Amino acid sequence: MLPRLALATLIGTCSLFSVAEACTAPKMKTTESGFIFKVVGGSDKVEAKKAPGGADAAFTLDLLAPYFVICEEDQFYKVTDLPAETVEQAEKGKVGYVLKDQVHPWPTREALNFSAVAFTGDRPEIVAWDDHDMLQKFLESGNINLGKPAYKEDLQSTLKRERATRPYPVLSSKTEKLRGTVDKRVFDVLLPAALPPETKVVIDTSKDNKDATLKKLNEAMTSATFAIAFDATGSMAPFAGKVAQDIKTAFESLPAEVQKASRIGFVFFRDEGDDEKYVIIKPQTVQDAVAALASAAKPEYMKGGGDPPEPVLDAVYIAHHLFPWAESAGADQSGGGRRILIAVLSDDAKPTTLGKIHNGVPPGIEPGKIASDLLTDSIPVISVQAGPTTGPNLVSVLTTIGEGSGGQFIEWGKGDDEERRRRVTGALAAQLTSRAEKTYAEGKKDLSKLEFDYRGYATIPLAVLDGEKLNRLRAAGIKFNVDPGKGGVLIREGFVLENPDLLEPQIQVEKRTLERLINLFAALGVTGVDVNAMKESAAQALAAIAGEDYDPKENIAVTIKKRLGIQFRTKLLEFNLEYLAGLTRDERLALTRRIQDASKTMTQFFDAHLEELDKSPAVWMPVSQLP
Repeated sequence: MLPRLALATLIGTCSLFSVAEACTAPKMKTTESGFIFKVVGGSDKVEAKKAPGGADAAFTLDLLAPYFVICEEDQFYKVTDLPAETVEQAEKGKVGYVLKDQVHPWPTREALNFSAVAFTGDRPEIVAWDDHDMLQKFLESGNINLGKPAYKEDLQSTLKRERATRPYPVLSSKTEKLRGTVDKRVFDVLLPAALPPETKVVIDTSKDNKDATLKKLNEAMTSATFAIAFDATGSMAPFAGKVAQDIKTAFESLPAEVQKASRIGFVFFRDEGDDEKYVIIKPQTVQDAVAALASAAKPEYMKGGGDPPEPVLDAVYIAHHLFPWAESAGADQSGGGRRILIAVLSDDAKPTTLGKIHNGVPPGIEPGKIASDLLTDSIPVISVQAGPTTGPNLVSVLTTIGEGSGGQFIEWGKGDDEERRRRVTGALAAQLTSRAEKTYAEGKKDLSKLEFDYRGYATIPLAVLDGEKLNRLRAAGIKFNVDPGKGGVLIREGFVLENPDLLEPQIQVEKRTLERLINLFAALGVTGVDVNAMKESAAQALAAIAGEDYDPKENIAVTIKKRLGIQFRTKLLEFNLEYLAGLTRDERLALTRRIQDASKTMTQFFDAHLEELDKSPAVWMPVSQLP
């Protein structure tokens, strides 16, 4: 009975949770400093629900847009897109509930915004680190290879996008030393990491180009064309049937879909003195080709040849350059794809090409050059010794063209048919596997410019430089609703070095906050009054910012940072009001002139953006406008 009761209790608890009461609050949730608590979505796929724990979506959070927290309910925040001072005003915007672990707090007013230089080509890419220890290695050495970044901008994509771009939120910042000498500000920021889809690509080109590229990759991955250069001289007669059976066994061991999609052709070759020096048979189905080889590998066809060394290098050259590889793709588009060459030789090999069995073959080409050219064109050779006789050049020539092209040399061995067929089959399977991997890599290069559309987002996503990290981020992205098969943008914490020409530090400031700062600077910048009058005026301005309970002994800059979340660039206000009494007249005049200059700069910004300040709850102000 007890287990049933426990289960009923659990079900009841879950039911209550699924219909949790919406939270209410008399005022917006604030930080310790007193300004509204805001968050950003953990990806471009995070949804706000109509009710906490509900299934119905209210809206999807815009990428890197701030959302302001009204209140919290268990593991949910109730958020709005409207930066209002009262709950009543805030609820006139888009309102919904988000899981706390699907958003990131944005505790500062600050962000890194993209300057006009960001949209010109003559600049380095934005890079960022995900690990401070790795960043420290770069700062200590100045060598990017010793402290490698984790993220890098796709500059060509940035140059094609619109200039209106959402900034990167700053969590904190501090000054560090580059190479122990140069001050560099390091920003701890929220960065958008691009997660291209695992299994498909997002294309931003014409449909024709897309279809052609995908067709090319599909053909390459599901098909192969084999050219078999087969010694057809008399010395092959005792062994041709066995080698033909080896090849037949190897091909029949391939997966059915590969057999169906692949094609096999032949270059039968004899010696320079024979009437029929070579025969090229165009690519045909695997079934037809192995049947044709079985018919050809009979003593009545294996004839001719003079001295034991045969022109196998000429035959391989013909197979490489003159064989009709392109005719492998039939009307059904099967065939084509990967290219693999099988060279079969008995007795011995000529040490270089002769140029006498086909006029298109240059004489004197050595095995190393033949292999190098094949490797360049990604055509591996499986070279097969047919029979026990090993002439002086056979092993060296077949080894060079096999292994030097990225393929393999298979010796005759002890004549054990089963063991040799296993080696031929294994070599063929290994080459198909290897070629599939290489073709995939080559196809990825073809598709790299099409993989991920970085331009379709409200900010500039950064590419993940390490493949293992990309896979880890894909796994992490599932928590933020990013489907690995579809891709998206995941928000991660990272570190960016100051580069004000490219990424300009800005703060989001309200009209009232800016007015209070200007009033404070005006009070501190008054000349021609005694110090007590200045202190009283400044105290009133500080009280308007910090409240009546502010500590007059506290550093003014510290008070501003704590109460307004604004950090000044200089130490201009790093004093308390009592400090003023200890200044000489000249010192006070020098200080007030600097304060007046700072006040003038902020006032000019205020006047220039007055209309925007009246219409918007807050505006972006360059940190360079602050003292």
